[in-house]
Amino acid sequence: RRRRRSAGNLNLGKDSVMRFALAALFVASTLLIASVGQAINYGDFVGNTVTFEDVTSQNGLFGAPTVSGDSLDFNPNTFEADCSLDPGCPPTPSTIDDTLTLTIQADPGSFIDDILLSEAGDTTISSFLNAFGATQVTATVFIDIFEIDGISVNNINFNTQMTFSNGGAFDTDVDGTGTFIWTGSLLVDLDQIIADNNASGLATRVGINMNNTLIAFAESGATARIEKKDVDGLAITVIPEPGTALLMGLGLAGLAGVRRSSRRTEM
Repeated sequence: RRRRRSAGNLNLGKDSVMRFALAALFVASTLLIASVGQAINYGDFVGNTVTFEDVTSQNGLFGAPTVSGDSLDFNPNTFEADCSLDPGCPPTPSTIDDTLTLTIQADPGSFIDDILLSEAGDTTISSFLNAFGATQVTATVFIDIFEIDGISVNNINFNTQMTFSNGGAFDTDVDGTGTFIWTGSLLVDLDQIIADNNASGLATRVGINMNNTLIAFAESGATARIEKKDVDGLAITVIPEPGTALLMGLGLAGLAGVRRSSRRTEM
């Protein structure tokens, strides 16, 4: 197996760059992405201990979510980059992009400890006569903490990249041909973000801005497609502050004890 190519955002190497000048094209593609739809505000969704507010998809590709417990689940069915369907590919990579924004508000008496983002999809690449094909997925996440202990705060934020299986990149030279499943995950520790900003307390209102980009490229004689799946496309799960869950448990235990005591008195 040859060493993975590396240049620009697609992790392609010098050989590929010279063959079809992809390095500059892929860097530019993440900056000059044409809108593929219109913004859709899906509204608010009530969970067990939080409310997901103003859930908005910039290009409408994430699809309407559902809520389960404190998890918001998206099942997109049109979030796909396919070189064979893009008249400009090649020589320009096929690129599709969307940005998801929402605010998470903790219920009174509840606090947000961590936020887990996870997503999945698949990619298919094929090649004839050694033609080159490649795909990539990236996700940049911005976090803003708007409230600590129910009090508004400013300028407490954080940004990072989601981590993907296989580095989020697949190509015919390294991975061969076929269909590959990819997954991505990111655990955001809000307590650590607060501490890193020289603040204290527990998060009660948090904003999320997540940009997802899919890229596909195929020379003549190859095909390349990458998609966020309609199942497990993206899940945003809120993990309550452990102390909150413990207090809730103690409260229920206390209530049960009162009821048992009352029954003994009646007997």
